[in-house]
Amino acid sequence: MIGIAIVPVVSAADVGSSSSYRVSNATPEQLEKINALWGTDITIGDYMEQVHPEHLVGVSDDVKKIMHERKMIWPNVKNETKIAQLSRLTASLSVTCTITKVSSSQINYYGRSTLSSGQAVYIYNEAFLRNAAGTKVDSTSISDQYANSVTTQNKMYFWPANGNYYVTSYGYTISPDLDGAGQTGTISIP
Repeated sequence: MIGIAIVPVVSAADVGSSSSYRVSNATPEQLEKINALWGTDITIGDYMEQVHPEHLVGVSDDVKKIMHERKMIWPNVKNETKIAQLSRLTASLSVTCTITKVSSSQINYYGRSTLSSGQAVYIYNEAFLRNAAGTKVDSTSISDQYANSVTTQNKMYFWPANGNYYVTSYGYTISPDLDGAGQTGTISIP
């Protein structure tokens, strides 16, 4: 049996939906900002305003204020201990990701954030496709309000350069205020 899910996709420039959830695929400009900001000391609110303002459409000022009070936690392949500690600290928020080599010309990946119970006022997940050097080469994200789970679209990345790739995923919720991170193993192209 084959299942098909249709998920509306928007870019930073075309957020016209009245729904509370937003799905976006990073533009080359957004990827440049992600790579420039990675590892810096900023808040979640700063990151969202600079990289994904489309996810702030319809979000209350109270939620945005909390985002500006919380530090961004960067998933980092070179600091796996920090990710493991983060996962233990945020046991009620599960953040996962998946990567699949479809062929030598296609990689599929996605990320998911799930609360173990209840709903969050705001929930977010972003999955970053990274090369062996750690550079973010692609990204897909999703947010929703008054939900307990979000899953990014199953993103297809075509014609990757030869080399190794992996995915890191970052998720957070507002009320309850939780963070989490996940990371896949490595796949090789070709």
